[in-house]
Amino acid sequence: MPGGSSPRASEPLDAETPPSASGRGPETYLVLLRHGRTDLNRRRLLQGASDLPLDDLGRRQAVEAGDYVRRHWRIDKVVCSPRRRARESLVHAGFGEDVIIEDRLAEMDYGTLEGTPVPLASGELIDAWSTDPGYAPTGGESLSDLYDRSVSACEHLMATSANQTVLVCSHANPIKAIVSWALGGEASGILRMYLRQASVSVVARVPPVVVLLGFNERTEAL
Repeated sequence: MPGGSSPRASEPLDAETPPSASGRGPETYLVLLRHGRTDLNRRRLLQGASDLPLDDLGRRQAVEAGDYVRRHWRIDKVVCSPRRRARESLVHAGFGEDVIIEDRLAEMDYGTLEGTPVPLASGELIDAWSTDPGYAPTGGESLSDLYDRSVSACEHLMATSANQTVLVCSHANPIKAIVSWALGGEASGILRMYLRQASVSVVARVPPVVVLLGFNERTEAL
């Protein structure tokens, strides 16, 4: 199994497993890893459909993220966005083999806003999406569409990974969408979160509920 093995891989290594609310049914853990830094991240330019590699810092971040994940979790399955920066993050993290590609976990397509300065684009998009999550920039994708496909991927993983811990390498917005869903929120919840590069968040199915176990955990050595 990628990243190590265990007869009960759904148990965290250094924390008490949360008790099942019902005492029935298998538990599933999704360890959600945001990819490391790219050149567009470094330049603070909006990055969605662009398919860029990690930069030097991003590769170091991925190595440290892999060490962090192995210290805390035993991984059964590895799932990844199709974007190069996510796939490279898993390789440098030491989880590059037997990876399942999930297209629904790709970053949002920003259309004509791709590559524009983050502060400028974020202001425009947050204003628009606060009013209408169905708004899409020209040639791009809406917040609602991003939320729906990310949650659909998450629900599929939950349904097909009973008693497993799944490492999911994706991007800021799909991960925030999954976290918002786990908390009972909607697409607009994405606008109220900030996610570091190479950070880890953890969502678990503990029957009969879905719970958030961790959010935006720093994996880099300080």
